[in-house]
Amino acid sequence: MDQTQLNLLKDQYNDYFIIEHDIRINVKPFAGDEPDERSFERLIPEPFLMAGEQVMLEQSALKSLNRLGDMAEELALYLRIQARKIDGMMRYILLMQDDPQYRCFSHSYGGSALCFDHSAPYAEGQLLEVKMFLEHNDGAVFTLVRVIGVEPVGEQFRIRTTYTHLREQDRELIVRASLHQQSRQLKRKAEMRQQQGQS
Repeated sequence: MDQTQLNLLKDQYNDYFIIEHDIRINVKPFAGDEPDERSFERLIPEPFLMAGEQVMLEQSALKSLNRLGDMAEELALYLRIQARKIDGMMRYILLMQDDPQYRCFSHSYGGSALCFDHSAPYAEGQLLEVKMFLEHNDGAVFTLVRVIGVEPVGEQFRIRTTYTHLREQDRELIVRASLHQQSRQLKRKAEMRQQQGQS
């Protein structure tokens, strides 16, 4: 990878909102030549395809209920209960995809970038295979990323990457998960301020 391509990826790093939050990820060097889009889609493990589709289907089903009027609330409740059962099964299936040998945690992530701390440095420009396990039933994502920056942090290395291969629906999952997390963080801060004001 030449410096011009690397600079383009560095420019891409801040294309989307990025949130500091630690989620479980698996990271390993990508073996082989960089795939084209069709080859990349064949690399995605089936549970990650299922997880992404399930989240999107649930959201579109709940949106269409708004047109049903009075019956919508009861039907939405029933669908949420069913979705919770499926979520439980999907969580279990995805746990089987989490390999402790490659496990680490994100420092921050968003729709265009992933940053994580690792025990060993990766080379700038290196292609990595990443499995992201999003929290709160927001799904899971399989992606390829390119290393655009490495800096020592204590005894570890902070690795900054941008996605080079990511399905658009998976980018939407990541963006939605980061916004949900921001909302949770803001709510916690507001609660803490309220508690401090009362004491």
